[in-house]
Amino acid sequence: MVKYVEAIGLIGALVVYLVPSLEADAREHSNAFAITLINVFLGWTVIGWFAALRAARAPDGANHLTHIARSSRVLIARGTVDKLIAHVQGCAPFQAALVEARIAEGRRVKPRSNCTFK
Repeated sequence: MVKYVEAIGLIGALVVYLVPSLEADAREHSNAFAITLINVFLGWTVIGWFAALRAARAPDGANHLTHIARSSRVLIARGTVDKLIAHVQGCAPFQAALVEARIAEGRRVKPRSNCTFK
């Protein structure tokens, strides 16, 4: 009977030890194999186990890059539209370099009000 309890305890400890790997696999993480390697070889250090768990729970890198690219496109479009509106309303010359600089700063372009048509 003691052998069964020891076997169940050993299997339970192994499952707890492999929680980061199981979670990465369940989430279909793109780096699941790397997370499993970190978990198996460095998990005994406790820091390695927590690092693998954090990596398993972190959003997938491809999804994060897609979100950044989508946000960049929206900022570029907003900056371009704002600059075009400023050009139409205030006779400001359209300069693409200024649009890119303001997008990098994260500010929106404000139209000029003191410009006259020629």
